[in-house]
Amino acid sequence: MKKILKKYIKQIIVIALLLIICDFLVALPPYIVKQVVDIDFTKEDIIQTIIFLICIYTSIHLGRLIFKYIRDVLINTTICKILKDIRKTLFNKILDFKMITFNKYNSAELYTRLTEDVDNLFALFLGFLYSILSNILYIVFMIIMMFVANINLAIIGAITVVIISFIVYKFTKILGNLDNEMLKKRDKENKEFSELYNKSKLTYLFQLQNKNIDKMNSLLYSELKIRKKYIFIHHFPYWLIAMVQAIGIYLIMYYALNINTIISLGSIYLVLYYTKECKTPLEEICNQLEEMQTCLNSYKRIKVLLNETGAEHIDQGTYINNLNGDIVFQNVFMKYDKEMILKNISFTIKKGSKVTVVGRTGVGKTTLINILMKLYDIESGKILINNYDISTISTKCLRDNVSYISQNPYIFDDTLRNNITLGKKDITDKQINDLAKEIGVQNLFKRMPEGLDTEIKISELSYGELQIIAFIRAIIHKANIYIFDEPTSNMDLKTEKTIQNIIDKISKNSTVIIIAHRKSTIENSDEIIYLKDGKVDIILEQ
Repeated sequence: MKKILKKYIKQIIVIALLLIICDFLVALPPYIVKQVVDIDFTKEDIIQTIIFLICIYTSIHLGRLIFKYIRDVLINTTICKILKDIRKTLFNKILDFKMITFNKYNSAELYTRLTEDVDNLFALFLGFLYSILSNILYIVFMIIMMFVANINLAIIGAITVVIISFIVYKFTKILGNLDNEMLKKRDKENKEFSELYNKSKLTYLFQLQNKNIDKMNSLLYSELKIRKKYIFIHHFPYWLIAMVQAIGIYLIMYYALNINTIISLGSIYLVLYYTKECKTPLEEICNQLEEMQTCLNSYKRIKVLLNETGAEHIDQGTYINNLNGDIVFQNVFMKYDKEMILKNISFTIKKGSKVTVVGRTGVGKTTLINILMKLYDIESGKILINNYDISTISTKCLRDNVSYISQNPYIFDDTLRNNITLGKKDITDKQINDLAKEIGVQNLFKRMPEGLDTEIKISELSYGELQIIAFIRAIIHKANIYIFDEPTSNMDLKTEKTIQNIIDKISKNSTVIIIAHRKSTIENSDEIIYLKDGKVDIILEQ
């Protein structure tokens, strides 16, 4: 964040100078009015004096309008540029997260940081520059003007302003704590709603609507109680401020009319005006500080993301142009948090073979694949590909040579072409269509109304069809190693046979690793690795 602000330091300095000039010009007109009130009407040049003061008064207002326009344009353009850089930096930072860092946040949290929290920064910067800093400068200039008019009256006025400022500060601090509580409640609500939305089918099938409604109502009612307290405290200080101000004005009038009767009428007017006028900027500061608590909390949450150290440096390490060979696990240990998942894993997968990894749920099959693709770091041991330790190989190199298909196919809201090519322009339409014919799925393309330009609608395609698109994407990118995580689960027999034929064709020229349970997949493998309790139980060759 500091680097981004340093980039615009010149604009910030110019804005600060414009703020000082504008607020000085705002505070100056009452002083001109004081000069008018204190004019000695017995002098001969009275007309010239009045005309001169009117010209000065008009020039001040005209100058203020010009400087205000320049200030507003510069503030808005600078803030927009700063927020653009913050959003870009934040998005790039999230994309660089290691998988273990991603696991610390749910999707609703990250989405809120990128959208709502960044938008709140606009209100933070704008509110700070416009309402807080500008009003503070205005109050400072008013106090200076009071002391210029009369020191004794200014002391009374300044004490009044200090007391009001203290009241504003104390209540704003209380409101800030309440606002923080509300944000925590809202995060829980967003998280709960995200869970309910993603599991809507489960809710309907098991008739959990009433249970979920009660759960959400409980969260909403909890937030409502805090909001009621917030509203009460928000409105409480206004009558207190008005009372303090009224006492201050009374003391100024009493001193001027009863103790020191030689004070000019203009000086009395000026101090009274500024003492009364201080209420407005202080109230604006109070309101803005309340709103800024939300913005500050957003800033803190964004800062937490920007300060994350778990970045994935995909170019760090050696790049091997054709990473292909035996895959060797040597005494590999791996744990999530404090739980050891893989324990002393050792085996070899021969180049060009098709190997199936099997075992009960939770034994570490998917973890095995995750560490092979460097999504997570291992605790100890080595993983070698063609005698290269993958810890010394760049992540980009590894993933350029490995193609992965998950149990749930990743399909984007985009055209069929872009879902297959992933934006690579060197992949032609002919290559895609030829591959579809080669693996016998050209009928799927023929059903697409606009061919490769058809926008994919996940709801209109079957699970098997989506998986076939994912397979075509994996093959077209020509990897040396293919990894399939439960590729035929939840498929009908016809689609499963199609997928099996595709895998068989792939395995002729590449190393294939499959996580599977189905007997048909296991039977076609060259080797089967059985995992049990995070260890290799048995290895069978076929």
